[in-house]
Amino acid sequence: MTVYSVYEPSSPPSGEGDAEALVRADRVAFVKEGIAWLALFAPILWLIYHRMWLELLAFLVLFLSLPMLFGSDPSGKEIAGWATLGLTILFAFEANDLRAWALRRRGFNFAGTASGRDRVEAETRFFSRWLPEQALSQTAIPAVMPVPPKSAAIVPTRPFGGDEVIGSFPRS
Repeated sequence: MTVYSVYEPSSPPSGEGDAEALVRADRVAFVKEGIAWLALFAPILWLIYHRMWLELLAFLVLFLSLPMLFGSDPSGKEIAGWATLGLTILFAFEANDLRAWALRRRGFNFAGTASGRDRVEAETRFFSRWLPEQALSQTAIPAVMPVPPKSAAIVPTRPFGGDEVIGSFPRS
């Protein structure tokens, strides 16, 4: 079973009904929890595909500085190669978390989680729960709740006299 974090655009419902909810549903992003296999084998392409430009810049700066950091002698090149391999594996494990961070930076809000055997099943489960909630949130809510009228009589909160109960036992 695959688990996805779901992010929705931060624009609040405008009350235009089902059409507006469907437009927002098209912009909902599902981010798989766990390793990103494509990010392990082609991290630059993965970053470009997801339009994560700041992360791409940081990735290139880090990986292009490794050979300069470890030197040009054979042992430095070997250490740089192992460091590159280790950082690429670490990046693959953290890539989906970086994607979630990039979505939050772009103004998306966490909407919940969805799980299923595949992405289609997870989307079906999520939208079967999310779309009715959007219809409920579009109902008119008054801007100011009416204040109930104050009653003239003061109602006592404690009983009078010997009817007082302490704990589970009446006072005798």
